[in-house]
Amino acid sequence: MGKEKILGALILIFALLVMIYYTWGLVLLQNPWFGLGMQNWVISTFDAGILRDIFLPDPMFLIILPVWLAAVLICVIGMWIGWTMLTTPAPEPLEDFDFDEESIEEEETEEEGEDVD
Repeated sequence: MGKEKILGALILIFALLVMIYYTWGLVLLQNPWFGLGMQNWVISTFDAGILRDIFLPDPMFLIILPVWLAAVLICVIGMWIGWTMLTTPAPEPLEDFDFDEESIEEEETEEEGEDVD
């Protein structure tokens, strides 16, 4: 399997996991009908610690995180553009093209000669 396909599979799996996590944290846990039951299940299943924090995320964190990531991404793109402009050497000026005036005159006389016939 090519490197591109492996990278594509990793991106697909990562996006799926993020989608499931956000659905769990923002939709299922915050649902007024059965969200409280799920929250109680997480609290009773996991002791205080990292697992409880993972399975019972703060909804404000889930909203702030993508906004922060978008801002950072925009800044990184701006830095990349600035770095590219800074490190790219200036283009060399084009040489003056001196057209041979004799060849231009020959073309004009050939065109005039064709028009006469």
